Amino acid sequence: MKRKGILALIFILVLAVLIALLLLAESFSPEATIRTVPAALWYLLTTLTTVGYGDIYPVTVFGRIIGAVFMLMTFGLLGIFIGILVNSFRGKTIQKLKLSFLQGREWYVFSEKNEASVILARSLKKEDPKREIIFADTDGDGSPGRAIALSPEEICSRKKDGAYQLFCIKESDAENERLAVSLSSGTGKVFCKTSVFPDKLPDNQQRFCPEMLCARLYWDRFPLNCQDEKILIIGDGKWTDAILEQGLLRNVVDPAQHVSYTVAGDISSFLREHPQLDQALIIDTEKGGKDTLNVIEHWNEDPELIRKADRIIFCGDDEEATRQDIGCLRCYFPARGEVHARLSDPFEGIACFGSAEELYTRALVMNEALNKRAMAVNERYRSMNPDAPQWKDLSDFTRRSNIAASDHLLVKLRLLGEDSVSEEACERAWERFSNADDKERERFRRIEHARWQRFHFMHGWQYSAQRNNEERMHPLLVPFEKLSPEDQKKDDFSWEMIHAISGKK
Repeated sequence: MKRKGILALIFILVLAVLIALLLLAESFSPEATIRTVPAALWYLLTTLTTVGYGDIYPVTVFGRIIGAVFMLMTFGLLGIFIGILVNSFRGKTIQKLKLSFLQGREWYVFSEKNEASVILARSLKKEDPKREIIFADTDGDGSPGRAIALSPEEICSRKKDGAYQLFCIKESDAENERLAVSLSSGTGKVFCKTSVFPDKLPDNQQRFCPEMLCARLYWDRFPLNCQDEKILIIGDGKWTDAILEQGLLRNVVDPAQHVSYTVAGDISSFLREHPQLDQALIIDTEKGGKDTLNVIEHWNEDPELIRKADRIIFCGDDEEATRQDIGCLRCYFPARGEVHARLSDPFEGIACFGSAEELYTRALVMNEALNKRAMAVNERYRSMNPDAPQWKDLSDFTRRSNIAASDHLLVKLRLLGEDSVSEEACERAWERFSNADDKERERFRRIEHARWQRFHFMHGWQYSAQRNNEERMHPLLVPFEKLSPEDQKKDDFSWEMIHAISGKK
C-alpha cells in the first residue's frame, strides 16, 4: 500500500509538470486550443480514457511531444488508479460500511476463520438462519458467514447497541486470552477457548476448552451404569486427563458402588495437579467405601484386566495410534465390556465420540442450559442464606462448583428412575424425592456430600476447623456422619435443583 501511494504521488507530480509544460508550449501558437488548465486537464483525461474526442489537441511540435509522453504514461496511470480504486473497496472504509448495513441484527463474531469456527458458525446458522456470522481478519470467502478484514476489536466496537457474541477461537490460548481481556469491559458476551481458568472472570466473559467439552459430552452420552465398576481408560495427554477428571467428579453414584479406574498411560501431570486425590476417592467412611485409581504403562500388559473391564475408553491425543490399538484389541484380546473411542471419524463397531462437529455446538460452547441449572442451585442456596452472593458476584471456582453440581444432575435423575434432563422427567423425579422416607433421604444426602467433598478435594481443598477460601480450607470436609443435622440438610440444595427445572411452583 505504501509503495503504491508513493508511485501515485510521483505520477501526480509528473502530471502537474506536463500540464505546465503543455500550456507553455501551446501558448506560442495562435491556433492552439489548449490555453487553460481546465482545457489541459480535459485533453489529458480524454487521452487517459482512450476516448479521444479530437475537440482539443496540441498543435505545436513541443506540445505534441508532451502529448506523446503522456500517451505512453497512460497505461501506468490507469493501472495505478485501478489499484487505488480496488484497494479502497478492500480497505477499512468499505469494511466499516458493510457493518453499518448489519445494525439491528444479532452478531456472532469469530476471531478468525478456521475449522473450529466454521463448524460452530454452521451450527449457529442452522439453529437460526437470521444470525449474522462474521469472521474477523478474513479476506475472500466468508461462507457460512461474512468475511470482514477488520480486527475483532474493531468489529465489536462498530455494534451500536453493544450486543454481540464474540468467540475467541484461535489456535493459541494466549492470543485468545489477550483478545478476551481487551474486551473485558465491553457490553457483548465473550467466549474464550483456553485451558486457563482464573479465579475471577469479568461478567461478560466465559471460557471453555475442547477437552472439557469432550469429557462432558462423553459422560452425558455414556453415563455410568450401576453395574459399571471396572473402568479401563487408555491414553495420555489432555483428552485423557479431562475424561478422567470429569468421570471422577461425576460418577459419585452410591456408597455401595465402588468404581475402579485403571489408566494405561502417563497421567503424572494429572496426579501432580490433584495432591488430595486419595482423599477425593473416599465415598463413605462409615462403610469403608472408596473408589480406586491405578496407573499402568501399557494397556495390553494385563489380559485379565481387559477381560474383566466393564468399560474400555480409548481417549489418547493421537487418533492414529488409537485406531491401531483398537485393531490390536479386536484381534488378540477378549473384551466383554463396552468399547468407546475418541475419534473424529467413525470406526465400525465402536461407539465413537468427540469429533469437532459434536464439540463445537452452541449447547456445549455457550453452555446456557448448564449455567442456568447452576444458577438455580445458587439461587436456592441464597433463599436459605440471604447474605450469600449473587451469581454475578461469585468467584470462578464457586461457579465451577455449582456447574459440577449441575453436571451431576443426570446421575441424580437416574437414581430417581429417570434417564433424561427434561421438565417432565424432573417433575416425576421431584415427586419421588419429595416422597422419600428418612432413610432414603439420608442416602441422597450422603451421595451429594460425597460428590461435594470430591470436587473440593480434587481442587486442593483440605479440612480445617475455620474456613479460609484463600488457603482452600473448609470445616465441612469431614465424613457425613460428623456433620451437624443442619449441615447435613444443606446437601438437599443440589437435589432441589430438580424442583427448579421441573417447573413446579
